[in-house]
Amino acid sequence: MIGHILQFSDLQELCQPGKRPRPATVESWAKKIGLRYTYDGAGGIVTTVDALNAALGLTGAANDQAYSPDDVL
Repeated sequence: MIGHILQFSDLQELCQPGKRPRPATVESWAKKIGLRYTYDGAGGIVTTVDALNAALGLTGAANDQAYSPDDVL
């Protein structure tokens, strides 16, 4: 990982931990989870941590709202 950029090797590990899946397998996995990505110069794909979080449902409208103590039951 370079900064907030996930490189192809990072995505391989996320796709199939402990293995080295082919580029087509990683791209298929990325499409399946709705991950936004682009291609690198070597034929793999790259993305950002923010895009991965969004694809996994870890960000969105619920997380963007300000916390209010009045909302606590």
